[in-house]
Amino acid sequence: MPKSVPKFSRPQTSTCLGSHLNIKSGGIIGLLLGLLLPQRYVELEVWPRSEEYTWDQPLIQVRGSDPGSWHNWYRRLNDFLRVYETSIPEEPPRAPCSVHNRRDQHLRSDQCDMAMRLWAPCTADEFYGYARGKPCIFLRLSHIHYWVPEPYNMTSSLPIPPDMPPHIREAMRLRPAHQYGDFIWVTCDGEFSADKENIGPIQYIPAEYPPGFPLSRLHTADRIPYSARNMPDQVPGPLVAVYFENPRRGVVINVECRIWTRDIFYDPKSRYGRARFELFVE
Repeated sequence: MPKSVPKFSRPQTSTCLGSHLNIKSGGIIGLLLGLLLPQRYVELEVWPRSEEYTWDQPLIQVRGSDPGSWHNWYRRLNDFLRVYETSIPEEPPRAPCSVHNRRDQHLRSDQCDMAMRLWAPCTADEFYGYARGKPCIFLRLSHIHYWVPEPYNMTSSLPIPPDMPPHIREAMRLRPAHQYGDFIWVTCDGEFSADKENIGPIQYIPAEYPPGFPLSRLHTADRIPYSARNMPDQVPGPLVAVYFENPRRGVVINVECRIWTRDIFYDPKSRYGRARFELFVE
């Protein structure tokens, strides 16, 4: 299958290069810029990450009975989630609002307490599941400043792909786009057939909300001014946590997560809208 390229909103560039430049030289300059400028693509980030993180082999290894094996992941998740700390979380909360374990007796607002319950067990209170060998993985979209997504929903006349999981179809039915807005849907599963058998049941957290990213909270190209498209978001993007309830112990499980939109077609050889990691619970 050929690698797909998502649709981006490209800025308009001037074609006037001055009277001293001809069309040929302008074409050469355009080619050089195309080769030198970094490519932008929709990335599905996976957290936590190790210091030696690589996209091809991001291993998350944990032994629940040994705090030394999972405390580093706990610390890395706290560092990652610190920018989401707030005493007044949004509704629904875009992330856990505190990185302090309740045993620390850290004061929280009533709104934050409620948000933490919505994100359980993927919170610092539960050590993000790592202490029990049932880890939580957080997902976030990045490189979306030049992207205008085309989400799947039941109100469109375009067909739904036959391989879309039933729980996504059910979420679209229960939360129609004309009432609740569009979502960039996300799913995770074993990458290969053996992994599908070993991965065990998973939950998407917060469990009370659809498994995906609300389009209204994503700073895509149609939602930000042109001048801001090369600047980092002032507000961190929403998260989805994946809770592994009972992964098989003692084997490496290859996990693949992906987003579902009409403009990004699934390709196991592409990184567009797709993430993978290896999970090993001893």
